[in-house]
Amino acid sequence: MTKAEVKFDIAGVERETGIGKDALRVWEKRYGFPVPERDEREERLYPQEQVERLRLIKRLLDSGLRPVKVVGLEVPELNVLLEQLQDDTTQHGAELAGFVDLIKSHQGAALRVALSRTLLQQGMEEFLSKTIAPLNRLVGEAWMRGDIRVFEEHLYSEQVNHVLRNAIATLRHPGDTPRILMTTLPGEEHALGLLMAEATLSLCGADCIMLGVQTPIQEIVLAAKAHQVDIVVLSFSSAIPVVQVKSGIRLAREALPKKVALWAGGSGVAKLRSPIEGVQLMGPLSDLTEAVAAWRGAQIQKR
Repeated sequence: MTKAEVKFDIAGVERETGIGKDALRVWEKRYGFPVPERDEREERLYPQEQVERLRLIKRLLDSGLRPVKVVGLEVPELNVLLEQLQDDTTQHGAELAGFVDLIKSHQGAALRVALSRTLLQQGMEEFLSKTIAPLNRLVGEAWMRGDIRVFEEHLYSEQVNHVLRNAIATLRHPGDTPRILMTTLPGEEHALGLLMAEATLSLCGADCIMLGVQTPIQEIVLAAKAHQVDIVVLSFSSAIPVVQVKSGIRLAREALPKKVALWAGGSGVAKLRSPIEGVQLMGPLSDLTEAVAAWRGAQIQKR
């Protein structure tokens, strides 16, 4: 079989590109791409060239662009955007390095002011994708090299938490849908990824109930019932072994009622090599935006 004849089912496309099945279906209806063929059972089949185009789209989404800006573009247009993003990254490198310098010089108040100013200039969506996400990577890399101490990393996290929490307070949508319960499982102490997800979901108009970190599964079940939530979101950092990530997600899925959707995201989830039945695995923050849109669309169809 030649390369042009290779076709992937929707699960294969998810594995090859990291783009969730729900997102692929939503894009097909909303943006007219991808355009799958159908087999004898009416199951979707995606040609190789569409999968390669989807990989380019995924790179742009990971860089912070929204699906509405990129999904309908042709390959040459996608490549132009990728080149522009590379130039943009170089341009903003000095600003990110300035944040790191403030961390190293223990200027917590100045860091908080600088981050708050950048948030006002960029807006929440761009702030998360173009400032906080790359800054998290820079801080993590510096910590691994020994350039940043543990207490300095904690200083950074505390300032980001403060800035994001203040901003999220202005975005809250109590009583709206979906109602989303957010937490981590025992052993996962990192809250920053969860907070970034809360900010993204709040921008989408979701009603988020934050439990913080390290909530036992049975308590998550009780909280989901008490708050009558539609979705539970779990966050996993890269510090959690992949075996623990997989087992934790599966145990949570088994414990939660079937009517409650389970979404899992974070750098720890990115290490999983295969989907988990009944669970929506998230990649970049833009996946959350698409997932909320898909959830709302499904609710309309049920009426």
